[in-house]
Amino acid sequence: MRHSLYLPLCTLLACAHTQPVAAPASSPAPAVQSAPADPESQLREALQRAGRAMEAGRFDAALSEMQRLWEGGRQTDEVAWFAAYASLGTGDDAAAFQWLERAVERGMGSPGDLLHDKSLEPLRRMPGYDALVARARENALKARAEGNVGAGLEQATPAEAGLSEPALAAFVKAAEESGSSALVVLRHGKLVGEWYFGGETQRIESMSATKGVVALAIGLLIDDGRIPSVDAPVSTFFPEWKDGLKGKVTLRHLLSHTSGLAANASAMDIYQSPDFVRYALESHVVDAPGSRFFYNNKATNLLAGVVERASGEKLDAYLMRRLFEPLGIRDVFWQKDPSGNPLGMSGLRLHPVDFAKVGQLMLQRGVWQGQRILSEAWIRECTAASSQPHNPAAGLLWWLVYEKSFRVLGQDMVDEARRNGMPEATLARLRDMVGQPIPSGDFMRRLSERLGGMKGVMALMEKSARVPLRTQVEGAPKAYSARGSYGQLLLVAPEQGLVVVRMAVPDGRVPEDVMEFSAFNELALSLVPPS
Repeated sequence: MRHSLYLPLCTLLACAHTQPVAAPASSPAPAVQSAPADPESQLREALQRAGRAMEAGRFDAALSEMQRLWEGGRQTDEVAWFAAYASLGTGDDAAAFQWLERAVERGMGSPGDLLHDKSLEPLRRMPGYDALVARARENALKARAEGNVGAGLEQATPAEAGLSEPALAAFVKAAEESGSSALVVLRHGKLVGEWYFGGETQRIESMSATKGVVALAIGLLIDDGRIPSVDAPVSTFFPEWKDGLKGKVTLRHLLSHTSGLAANASAMDIYQSPDFVRYALESHVVDAPGSRFFYNNKATNLLAGVVERASGEKLDAYLMRRLFEPLGIRDVFWQKDPSGNPLGMSGLRLHPVDFAKVGQLMLQRGVWQGQRILSEAWIRECTAASSQPHNPAAGLLWWLVYEKSFRVLGQDMVDEARRNGMPEATLARLRDMVGQPIPSGDFMRRLSERLGGMKGVMALMEKSARVPLRTQVEGAPKAYSARGSYGQLLLVAPEQGLVVVRMAVPDGRVPEDVMEFSAFNELALSLVPPS
């Protein structure tokens, strides 16, 4: 019997359990290569082919890809994990179980996935599954020790940290109910708690929260004198962009989603490309740079190319040397395209408590354990105020959190969706939402309810092309965050001395709109009682 797979297949690459490519802190940064090594390039291409095959329901083809890799010597936990999913798709539960065993034997340390992923339900009744979970837990604990995960953080009780214990209990409960895989809370630089909801710590794909870390790379390069200014033209690094509208695009435009670079609401077209940086370079600029805001994955992938041109190192290698190693973060993986470019739009996998250390660096204005890592000026540039006049919540790849924030579905967006063929009966369900400021925390839930789930929401975004939702705010920013799909969240609240990370692996436990954890900001900021 063929089974439904609940893990969104477009994120399967992101959720695989690849061994880290970054060197330990005591080792030199990886050498820069002009092109990826052939075996690694072949592996990435094979995994992408397998992912596309599974998206198309061709599980036999995906399994064949994984078997070829395995028989060719690529006997890793990642390949085995892919093969298990492909086997489930073909209905061969016994083979899927064997592939999971191989994944665990080779270090897969994700007991939470084994416990919660709905795709694996057919296997949980099989003899030996509980032992498999236990071995994965052992792997996770071993990886935490070897990876120095969370090192350098002192601990404090909620009372010592001045947090409301009832508010914290409510927050943890809500995090679990929203399908969270992890929740981490720091106050004044001390670790108040880590919660893993039946699992253990593991590297989790941060999705678009990766973009906030990419912004730090640009700031570090400015600090290093490798980039003259955030207002430097992209053509400084890619001379082929010196003419026309492309010649007017600056790094600030790329960082603020105002480059005018042609983009879609989803990233599926990007995943079809063998070279994400080249794909961005060859795309058209369709709006005057700075004239409008449109969330742009291509632009952030291009920033990965800028980092390489400016530093002589790949994005992941540069950040390992300049950011992660100084923070004591060793167990990091960064997804790459088939040509070996680290993604800018997503792809950073790290432990939630280590992600919190990045937030703590921001809170401490760029200083870690007495060492200046990043300039305070760059942190202010990214997070202190809106980066452009079109979206008041957008900093430079960081998002500002206001006292009150609203999303507005404009009539222009509905009209554009209608012109592009969205059924009138579907659009009629949105009539009472059009033009109404709806609290940001409730907006996506209400939109999802009317459109039958997140697939309907994505269809609206695609059909409305380049007409974005509008954002309205009240009051002043009181925090800032990096955020990504499925509710990957890193919140920094400077006035409260608070850093909170919530991460989640999409496993089918809860609907996708629930996974977004719309109450996160409100609950996190309620942890510190009013003075």
